[in-house]
Amino acid sequence: MSFSDILKMCTDNLKRRKGRTILTVLGVFIGCTSIIVMVSIGVGMKESQDQMLSEMGDLSIIEVSQMYGDDSAAKLDDDAVESFRQMAGVAAVMPKVNFNEYAVSLKAGINDRYYCDWSNVVGLDTDAMEAMGFEIMEGKVPGVSTDEAVGGQYLAYNFYDSLMPDGHNMVNRWDIYDENGNEKELPDPFFDILKTPLTLEINTGENGESVFRKTIKITGVTKEDYGKGWETSEGIMMSIDAMKALLKDIKGTPQKNLTYSTILVKAEDISLVTSIEEEISGLGYYTYSMESMRESMEKSARQVQLMLGGLGAISLFVAAIGITNTMVMSISERTREIGIMKALGCYVKDIRLMFLMEAGAIGLLGGIAGVLFSLLISVGINLVAMGALSMGITGQAILDALLGGEGITRISVVSPGLIVFAIVFSIFVGVASGYYPANKAVKISALEAIKRE
Repeated sequence: MSFSDILKMCTDNLKRRKGRTILTVLGVFIGCTSIIVMVSIGVGMKESQDQMLSEMGDLSIIEVSQMYGDDSAAKLDDDAVESFRQMAGVAAVMPKVNFNEYAVSLKAGINDRYYCDWSNVVGLDTDAMEAMGFEIMEGKVPGVSTDEAVGGQYLAYNFYDSLMPDGHNMVNRWDIYDENGNEKELPDPFFDILKTPLTLEINTGENGESVFRKTIKITGVTKEDYGKGWETSEGIMMSIDAMKALLKDIKGTPQKNLTYSTILVKAEDISLVTSIEEEISGLGYYTYSMESMRESMEKSARQVQLMLGGLGAISLFVAAIGITNTMVMSISERTREIGIMKALGCYVKDIRLMFLMEAGAIGLLGGIAGVLFSLLISVGINLVAMGALSMGITGQAILDALLGGEGITRISVVSPGLIVFAIVFSIFVGVASGYYPANKAVKISALEAIKRE
């Protein structure tokens, strides 16, 4: 028998008993749908976690701090910075000094018209900003001058206008949505922070009676990135040399060896973060990275995916039993037909192939139907989560629910790989379920089968 003959007989046999075929396909359809929907929810959970982590910061950065409560603990000084730089896989190192010893307020404009009651001032290695992944939105990184600094993305919005009445003396950057829920353009601050010098007012006395003033120029504005520090949002970042000069002016003594608040270490690749973090921890420092959090979250997500996939697999296992039962019944009904085929000289392998093709076809049909229905369920779940039902379902909303996009969080994610796996697995289940009935068919005696009524 040719392959086309076997395929035609397979199709005719499935059509001959349409009701039984449809019910068996329905079992595979339910099982396949269960697996895809369950696994897609687990994948959606992982996608949400990855989006959350990417918004929180760079996964390749390790934050190193000193062990507190132990005077003999390793210090965060220049020697520590140099030792971190010598480690294999380290791309950049950035020491940071938080100016927490004194309260700092800001003034700007003619006659100090604009004021900011409090600001976070940080000293860091400005030469390493580019290598560490700091994004300069406007301007540039400060040069060698100790009177220059970089401002956070929203620093200018922290200023009040002393000539305006309360309630109208500050630009509200948080009011970014209109009455229809659409994002509005961010209003301009009172002044251009790159063109207006800022005056630091540093309270050096216990009761506020002594104030040190220093004027600085903001040369650049960084993009907000909490993974690199809160100061990228609303603070001021100056070089380590500028910080030393400022402390010298306040205290009157040179500041040679600073003890850093934290040191940021950037790995050349995410895969190296764990080994670098372990090496730094071995030197007696406390470390924290988003990568360690990602690993634990990924482990949890994999466990959820396995659990959900297992629940769906149970349905497909039940469908496999249904395929086996259907094929056994089909063989019992077609015993005489099998005997005639053998008597006419059909090869045993052709008879086995015919029954395996029937079982595989049932798996294929159930898998395709399951995939299509799963996509509809996934899109529906995501549309509900996105609030598209209340705002109106559009073609773009459906595409976003199906394919995702920037700023879109999907609860259910059906990837192309999952679709291929579901169809192939359904075919495999069908063929595996039909293997026993097919072997049973080829073992039927031709003479006894022909005699059988």
